[in-house]
Amino acid sequence: MIRNYFLTAWRNLRLHRLNAIINIAGLTVAFTVCILLFLMVHFEFSFDKFLKNNNSLYMAYNLGHAPDGDDKGEAFGYPAAPTFKKEVPGILRTTSYMYGGRGIRYKDKEVGKDIQLVSPDFFDMFGFPVMSGTRSNPLSDVGNVVLSQSAATAVFGKEDPVGKTVKVKVGNRWQDLTVTAVVQDAPDNSSIQFNILARIELAGNYVEDKNEWNHQNHPVYVQLAPNATPQQVEAGLRGLVKKYHLADEDHLKAKGFRRDVYGDMYAIKLAPYSSLHFDVALGRGPTVSKSYLYILVLIAVVVLVIACFNFVNLNVARAFTRAKEVGVRKTIGAGRGQIFFQLWTESLLLFAVALFIALGAVVLLLKPFNQLFVEKLTMQALSQPAIIVYVIVGMLLVSFMAGGYPAWLVARFRTVEVLKGKVSVGRSALLRNGLITFQFILASLLICSTIVIYRQFQYMRKAPLGFEQESVISIPVKSGENSLRYIREMRQRLGSQPQVVSVTGSSGNIGIGEDRSQSAWSIGFDYNGKAIETEMLIVDYDFLETLGIKLLAGRSFSKEYPADTAAGTRNVIVSESMARQFHEKNVVGMSFYSDSSAPKWNIVGLIPDIHLHSLHEKLGALTLEMAKPKSHSSLGYILVKVRTDNLVKAMTLVRDTYKAIEPDNTVNPSYLTENTYRWYAKEERLSTLFCSAASIAILLSCLGLFAIVSLVIGKRRKEIGVRKVLGASVAGITGLLSKEFLRLVALAFIIATPIAWYFLSRWLQDFPYRIAISWWIFPLAGFSALAIALGTISVLTVRASLANPVKSLRTE
Repeated sequence: MIRNYFLTAWRNLRLHRLNAIINIAGLTVAFTVCILLFLMVHFEFSFDKFLKNNNSLYMAYNLGHAPDGDDKGEAFGYPAAPTFKKEVPGILRTTSYMYGGRGIRYKDKEVGKDIQLVSPDFFDMFGFPVMSGTRSNPLSDVGNVVLSQSAATAVFGKEDPVGKTVKVKVGNRWQDLTVTAVVQDAPDNSSIQFNILARIELAGNYVEDKNEWNHQNHPVYVQLAPNATPQQVEAGLRGLVKKYHLADEDHLKAKGFRRDVYGDMYAIKLAPYSSLHFDVALGRGPTVSKSYLYILVLIAVVVLVIACFNFVNLNVARAFTRAKEVGVRKTIGAGRGQIFFQLWTESLLLFAVALFIALGAVVLLLKPFNQLFVEKLTMQALSQPAIIVYVIVGMLLVSFMAGGYPAWLVARFRTVEVLKGKVSVGRSALLRNGLITFQFILASLLICSTIVIYRQFQYMRKAPLGFEQESVISIPVKSGENSLRYIREMRQRLGSQPQVVSVTGSSGNIGIGEDRSQSAWSIGFDYNGKAIETEMLIVDYDFLETLGIKLLAGRSFSKEYPADTAAGTRNVIVSESMARQFHEKNVVGMSFYSDSSAPKWNIVGLIPDIHLHSLHEKLGALTLEMAKPKSHSSLGYILVKVRTDNLVKAMTLVRDTYKAIEPDNTVNPSYLTENTYRWYAKEERLSTLFCSAASIAILLSCLGLFAIVSLVIGKRRKEIGVRKVLGASVAGITGLLSKEFLRLVALAFIIATPIAWYFLSRWLQDFPYRIAISWWIFPLAGFSALAIALGTISVLTVRASLANPVKSLRTE
């Protein structure tokens, strides 16, 4: 019986090839999109699930109740990790985690690998498998170092590294350490990625700052004891804040901070480690918002729903062309159940073929999909037995829901009415129109979303930042302790080149360079009872000139003023936001102490506010200070301003010149336009995703509309012939056949407009700097949908209008 169902289904599909092809094409596209997005969402939600202690790991973070919202910070001082473990009940283990530098040497070979500094508890907490060497506490001694498999291979090749002495560059110093273990590389779905692990005590400023709570420069992770709860541990941390006076309440009160239910303006809280991948404020590495993942799921559902609606519409429309077939089957004894399963088997066969083709398409598209969305997806997830069961069950459910209704509808036909030709199509037309309308509502929503997201992305990318980008090249410096010497050499070598305008340096990059690194350093102090906060940037001569930043008052840093680089003074240039915090009429020329033990500040210049960070963040106060040779200032980046008549040639000149100065630096320079563009990689991917989804939704909607109109015209062929014989024009017949469907598209646009406006307005609220939703976006989306639908319908209606009426009427 089942074999007969499939044979009959196959014959029917071959007989109605066009409908079968349209159905399979639509379902294949939908399944391909769903599988790719499922792999993407599955990968993101799998982050850190492999850790054996995942449920008991937490990150400690600072929480301040600022007037305009809560401020979260992940940085702590060196005393935090050991003190948490020693004094807070419920904490079993702790570890610091801090970037320590880059570079490892063995004999004459040097490899540029990053070093992370951690506490001895790191391996007991995270449990990364040790492949060789000491398995129990491999960082028990300060002189130990642990390598990942990839780092060990890069440095030692096939030689066993365990027990060997290597030189590791921590900060600006090379230190001799002994390799005690090689651990498995962290998987791609790990928030923590590392090459080399060493002890936190090796940090350059550890000795002088090991008791300084306020010198905060790294996150701290904790593991709770089996019976401890986060609430109990946070209560213990609250006592720690009071004991060590970690909150300056007078300072916080002056800034307008609020008290929470416990009476605290500042507290140390715990965030579950499993949540950090979805926490943009606290997470490390490539974090992603859960709302973004839910959007991906929503897009997959929308595309699948549109494809299923197409399927339902086509099968319901075809059901009435098969009425006599059903009548005959019932006459010779077929029951409702048999007819239902016969027709549903056809649907199941279509869905199975579409799923098989979609899996092949996923294999072909996975690599370009990974490149487009910067993912590391593999087909491995689909090879898991549980996932295979989910996919098959999901396909069966979707096929039952999409194919079940048409099959049930046909199985209910009464035999006598069918054979007399009295089958009503009224309800079918109502369902068909409702599904078409809903399809185009979804398509219109996606079109509106695509336009708004793209415009917001373009606004952020092209907004003026207060400095020149197109003509400035950023070079990451490998050996920061030599940065001032490198800058001098670059000035000497490029000074005679007409393409080069100026050379300078800064402690932080602008945007995200080829080294993929970002850093920021802020300080706070009191001035006449006012709380002052500012980001600090250490720079070299010609910084303002290189970036094209104009002075509003005062002067720039200059060699004519030796005090700019003198060890006992702090001559600074401040931004307008920084100046406003003093509430003084003229800040240039002001002198004050930020700390009684530190040199006096002297404000020598005032500049406009500039965006050192992306437009996701509000403009903040900025203070520029000169790098001082005698204090061994380290500038991480060299900035070179070039003429824009030949950017490629200028880049080649700058890259080659710097390569001769620091030959072991493998990181390429980049223009600031490239760096700032990388700020908005997420918005670009979201824009691409919505554009693709909108295109697919429109394609599927039009594919279904094409098939429906084709069936409708087939039913009205004789009517069209009669109208032509009676003198109807081609335009008149085309309008008659098109207007019903165009009304549905127009209705969909009217319904979609307020929905799109509401949700897009909510989405834009997350951006401090955003576009206004222009009124013309919605008519543009509506007219686009109408034009595409009209083009789809016109192909068939014009052809039907031009057909010879004799052919359609000759049987009468």
